[in-house]
Amino acid sequence: MRVIYHRAVQVIAWVGLDDQFTRKAFNLIETIFAKTVSADGNFKADAGTIWNHHAMERMGLPRFPSSEWEALARLFERPYFRRLWVVQELVVSSNAIAWCGPFSVQWAHIEYVAKLVLSSGWLRALQEIYGVKVRPSFVQTIGNCKIHFHETQGGSGMGLANLLCSTRRFNTTNPLDKIIALIGLTRDARKYEATMADYSKSIADLYIDTTGQLITADQSLLLLSSVEDISYRHFQELPSWVPDYSVWQRCSILGFPFRHSKYSAGGGTLASVRWSPGSPSLMVDGICQDQIEAVSTNSLENSLIAQTFLLQCLELSGPLLRKGSISIDAVWRTLIGNTGGDTYPAPEKYRLHFRSYLSRLSARNQAYLKTLTSNEDVHALLAMETRDPKAANSQYYQASIAYTAPYRKFFTTTRGTIGLGPRSMRPGDSVCIFSGGLVPFILRKDGTRLRLVGEAYVHGIMDGQAVWKDTTFEEFRIW
Repeated sequence: MRVIYHRAVQVIAWVGLDDQFTRKAFNLIETIFAKTVSADGNFKADAGTIWNHHAMERMGLPRFPSSEWEALARLFERPYFRRLWVVQELVVSSNAIAWCGPFSVQWAHIEYVAKLVLSSGWLRALQEIYGVKVRPSFVQTIGNCKIHFHETQGGSGMGLANLLCSTRRFNTTNPLDKIIALIGLTRDARKYEATMADYSKSIADLYIDTTGQLITADQSLLLLSSVEDISYRHFQELPSWVPDYSVWQRCSILGFPFRHSKYSAGGGTLASVRWSPGSPSLMVDGICQDQIEAVSTNSLENSLIAQTFLLQCLELSGPLLRKGSISIDAVWRTLIGNTGGDTYPAPEKYRLHFRSYLSRLSARNQAYLKTLTSNEDVHALLAMETRDPKAANSQYYQASIAYTAPYRKFFTTTRGTIGLGPRSMRPGDSVCIFSGGLVPFILRKDGTRLRLVGEAYVHGIMDGQAVWKDTTFEEFRIW
């Protein structure tokens, strides 16, 4: 099918029947594309611009909110964009057109608008007015895969592990298709068709065999980073090191080097992973670097719990802050994985954005503000004078924390570090660094066996600080 889509003069993407929103949605897409494409390729707007009627009019765009913007929001709610089987046709095609009833628009224009809505921060406004099911991120993922597909070995295909991680949130009716639907996009399609495109296999067997083959062939720990928290799994019989590809990937994947690798907890060492076909265990070389001491009660599930989650983080950090083991900078950097926008480590200006974020959370809530400022470091930060108050923008910090922290818990370790990890981790779990790992992993001893709990961010060891030239790795058998 890949060859057919690639050679086709035109691929028609049938989005579905039209409704009362379709005409306006497609017209707005064409208007946005026509009015915002600049000669230098830069779109100069931020999250607040969409609310500014005069700014929108100057750009030639309709005011927000309006029926045009609602129509666009409803388009991005359509199930078509979340179907995994459409990824191949849109990634491989050089000329795709989306049809919805009698209306059509270039797929590239839909892709452009989706990326603009996400990069500008306008998605938050759309979701605030029209609901959280507005998800242009699926379109952006297809666009990212398309770029990567054509960059990789001259369009010969992508690595299956990368594809599995990129498309975890797409839907299929048959759980086996979460793997089989992607094979045509891979550089080893023929080999995988012979070994993986097998509907007679059980779901567990296909997931285990695929994961084991990819990890050992690639000598990469990417799929270990993709393992979801055990509380979200549908198929509990899977070994702990095998992702349940059938479930929605709630957390961002910290160890996913789609365009670049920002973390290097393994210090540039090479991965050393072994697996025997059919085996429920995986052999990995690594070290136990630390142990979990305390864990926040809540994970950051949604914006409503943000206040409570932040207080728990500050409460756990309190003793370490008072001893001078860590600074308030370590706290705000941990909550965003030390990443601001696309920049790692996060620029110093994010300290001001964090301060603004704290102020916004405590606005009109004196009791919460009093609790926050009982922490001396937070009090000093909020009392700090700044030369340019406009330089602080809570939305930048909000965007970064919304990418990294959701569905993770905050923790402290026995060595006095802090981090973010899986919601099912608990005191006594081990913080481990695997040879070749981009991020640390949390392991748990279950009787005589080790189980993988999930990946983690641990402040102060993400760049190989815990791995030395003479470090001796031990062999872990993970079940």
